[in-house]
Amino acid sequence: MTNEPMSPIDRIYSLMYAMRYRHRLILMVFAVVLVASVTFVMEMPNVYRSETQILVNPQRISDKYVSGVVTMDASQRLNTLSQQVLSSSRLETIMDEYNLFPHLRGRVSREELIERMRKSIGIELKHNADGLSAFSLSYTGGSAEEVATVANRLADSFISWNLHDREQEATGTTNFLTNELASTKTQLDRLDERLRAYKMAHLGELPDQVQANMQTLGRLQVELQANTEAQSRLDHEALLTSTRSTEVDRSHPGAVAPNQRQKLLEDRNIAQSELLELRKHYTERFPDVTRKEAELRNIEERLAVLPQTAPVVAASETSDGSTSHLQLIDRDRARLANAQRGIEAAIQRYQRRIDSEPVREQEISQLLRDYNTTRDHYNVLLEKTYSAQMAAQLEKEQRGGSFTMLDKARIPEAPVGPKRLPLFIGALFLSLAAGLGAAVLAESMDRTLKSEAELRDCMPMIPLLGTTPSIRNPATLRRALTSTRLLLGGR
Repeated sequence: MTNEPMSPIDRIYSLMYAMRYRHRLILMVFAVVLVASVTFVMEMPNVYRSETQILVNPQRISDKYVSGVVTMDASQRLNTLSQQVLSSSRLETIMDEYNLFPHLRGRVSREELIERMRKSIGIELKHNADGLSAFSLSYTGGSAEEVATVANRLADSFISWNLHDREQEATGTTNFLTNELASTKTQLDRLDERLRAYKMAHLGELPDQVQANMQTLGRLQVELQANTEAQSRLDHEALLTSTRSTEVDRSHPGAVAPNQRQKLLEDRNIAQSELLELRKHYTERFPDVTRKEAELRNIEERLAVLPQTAPVVAASETSDGSTSHLQLIDRDRARLANAQRGIEAAIQRYQRRIDSEPVREQEISQLLRDYNTTRDHYNVLLEKTYSAQMAAQLEKEQRGGSFTMLDKARIPEAPVGPKRLPLFIGALFLSLAAGLGAAVLAESMDRTLKSEAELRDCMPMIPLLGTTPSIRNPATLRRALTSTRLLLGGR
C-alpha cells in the first residue's frame, strides 16, 4: 500500500507550521525593515510648492476700431511662450541667478539640472466659453523662499516675453506692409507714367475720343460737300459769264469748246459727291474709294490742261466787266480748292484715327488693367498699413491681449510633500512582506522534514508505520506557557 500525496489543506497546515517555526526570523526582518523604512521616510527632505495665477486679458479696444495683427490665440501663444521661457538657456540663467540645486552641482551635469528644474515647473490651463481665460504657474523645490522667488521670476518672464513677442510681431507686420506699400507705390507711379506717355503719344486716337472723332468727321464731310457745291456754283457762274462774252473764234488753235470744260466740271462734281458718300461708309483702303479718288484725280488733271476761260479773240470783243468777274471767280475757285484739300486731309487724318481705335483700345486696356490692379493693391496695402500701425501702437501701450499676474507667489507655510502617513503605511506592509519573504526563502532552503505530511509527500511509495510525538523540553514549555498567557490577556 502506498502513501497518498499531500492535499492542499495539508500544504496550508504545513505552511502555517513553517511560519510559526520561523516566527523569530519574521519578527526580526519585519523590525529591521520597518525601522529602516521609517527612518528613511523621516529623513526625506520637505518639498514646497508656490503657485501664482496669471490672467489672460483680451484686447481692450474693440476690433471694430482697431484690428489686431497677432494671429495666434491665447492657447497657441502660451504654448509658444512655454517653449521660449522653458528653454535651456533661460532656465540656466535663472538657475545660476538663484543658485538652485547647490547640493547637486558638480555631481550631475548641467543638462540634468536643467531637466530637473523643467520638471519642477507646472503649468495648468483654465478655459471658459471664449477660450483660455487664465493659467496657473507653479514651482516645486526644497526651500519655501526659493520656490516663491522662482515662481515669481517665471511669471515675470511669461508676461515680459508675451509683450515682447506681440510688439515684435506687430512691428514686423508693419515694416513688411510699409516696404510692400513703397514697392507698390513705385510700380504704380511707373505704370501711371507709361499710361500718361501713351495717351500723349496717341492723342485723338483713344477709345474715349472715338465719338468726338466721328462727330468731327461728319462735320468735315458736310464742309466738303458744301465746298464741292460752292465750286460747282462758281464753275457754273464762270461758264455763264464766258457764254455771255464775245464768241471765241473756233478756228483759233488754242480754242476750247465751252461744252467740253462744262462737261469736265460736271463730272468732277459728280465724282466728288460720290467720293464723299463712299467715305461715309468705307475706309480709305476700300477699293471703290481708291478707284473713285483715281477718277477724280484724272478729271482734275484734264481740267488743269484746259484754259480757265475761252481765249480772247479781240480786246474790243471782251468787256472789262466780264474779265474782272472771271478773275474773281478764279480766285474764289482757287481758295475753295485749297480749302477742299485741307478738308480732305483732315478727313483722312480723322479716318485714320477711327481706323486705329481697335488697336489703341487693346493696347490701352492692357495698360489700364495693369494700372487698376496695381492701384487696387496699393489701396488695400495702404489700408492694412494704417491698421497695422495702429495695432503696433496699441501693443506698445499694452492695450492689446496681455497677461496679468493676479497674485504674486507666496512663501508656502507647509510642505506639500512627502506624504509621510501613506509612506508609513507602505513601510509597514513592506516590512511585513519582507519578513514573510525571508521566512519563505529560509523554508525553501531548509531540507529537513517537520511533519508527517511532508514525510509522506517525500516518500509516497514507502508506507508510514507510525510517528513519534514531539518532545518538549522545559525551555519549550516555558515559551509555550508565556505565549498562552499573552493570548489570555495576562491572566
